Amino acid sequence: MWRGVFRLGAGVLLLALLLVSCSDQSADTAPNQSTTSSEALDQTASPSCEIPPGEDFEITAEVELELLGSTDGATVYGALYPHPDYEGNPWSHWGQGVVAENGYFYSAIGDHLGPDGNSYIYEYRHETRRLALVSDVLSHTDHDQGQWGYGKVHSQMVEGGCGEILFSTYWGSSRGLEYSGTYTGDILFRLNPFEATIEALTVPISEHGTPSLAIDPQSGLLYGEAADPKLKADGVDGGPFYVFDIETAEVIYEGPDQPHAGFRSILVDADGGAFYSTGDGNLVRYEPSTGETSEVSGLPGGWIRAATLPRADGTVFGVTREPDRFFNMEEPGEFEALSDALGYTTSLALDPDGSRFFYMPGAHGNSSEWGSPLIAVDTSTGDQDTIIELNEIVEDALGFTVGGTYNVAVSDAGDEIYMAVNVGAVGSDSTFGEVVLLVIELA
Repeated sequence: MWRGVFRLGAGVLLLALLLVSCSDQSADTAPNQSTTSSEALDQTASPSCEIPPGEDFEITAEVELELLGSTDGATVYGALYPHPDYEGNPWSHWGQGVVAENGYFYSAIGDHLGPDGNSYIYEYRHETRRLALVSDVLSHTDHDQGQWGYGKVHSQMVEGGCGEILFSTYWGSSRGLEYSGTYTGDILFRLNPFEATIEALTVPISEHGTPSLAIDPQSGLLYGEAADPKLKADGVDGGPFYVFDIETAEVIYEGPDQPHAGFRSILVDADGGAFYSTGDGNLVRYEPSTGETSEVSGLPGGWIRAATLPRADGTVFGVTREPDRFFNMEEPGEFEALSDALGYTTSLALDPDGSRFFYMPGAHGNSSEWGSPLIAVDTSTGDQDTIIELNEIVEDALGFTVGGTYNVAVSDAGDEIYMAVNVGAVGSDSTFGEVVLLVIELA
């Protein structure tokens, strides 16, 4: 059986969440856990247009976030993500979540395994402060036991023009990866938050995984970078950039199998053009109206690690690696440095009014060196203001050290920040192993 164990408050509270079996998806329930049909998951909003039907999903575990602490500027709620009771390698999160049109926050964690690896999708409802496990990916695929699985959702979860959510699986580990049987590459999924359904669409590029996605919701084009695991094993980031048409559910453009830099973020400008990095401050821009690409230079860093959607005036904000530096792009291909990030930064959340964006430095395990701060960056000046340091709060309340985040999102009202953070037990050698959802209510 599955079990989630939580430590809440200053003391230790063991809350056993008995979940369905990984193999038979049984519907046994236990205290503080519900198994809910898709009818009971009816959303309060309606989709902006028709979304093709998928398979129903169900709540198989949920937990209510607890008050962890507060300062003058923010109040923090949190809880461990409930997951199956088997050993991950480790349990972790790697991709950007999304606030959907219905106002709920969707995110993913995975077991990081190779064969039989699996990832899990969650819904957070702000009005009840409940985090629910709503689906896994493996049960929506033709998977044979022992074949390679889908141990991560590495790419960004993005929202389409009809309010649907698109995301891709990714191998948990590429060591010894084999394409055989039921595993032919990583899969693009569509989640309908209004009807509580999920659908496996396609393997967009055979024998590749997708570590980064972006979308132009106006045109309905989804942009992806497809990584070749065989090259990755040799230390080379190689593979094609591709374009997927959401309406027709097919790949309409596949670029050459070429080196990319990072394979971590695609920037979309206000005209729907997509930029991906090739290194040393250079990029390639895809023009959707012609299907042609052009080379662009002048990025104030080696490659793009994260980017926002365009602001109302068309300005896009991003952060680079080598160095870790924030920038803006007011016109397509024209970049301006803002300020340096405090550390490795993988996610930016733009405030709805466009005046600032939020981030946490030290994504890959060392954010606690700075106190795991939530920082706001002024989009006009680049000035930075620490809203709250989260590590001490999480250590005191939950007994875990914050390793960092790949997932910072802001509510539509701009009053809450959602962060999935990788954590490890206080005093252990690792800041990975579990994942905590933090909700920061801004004053």
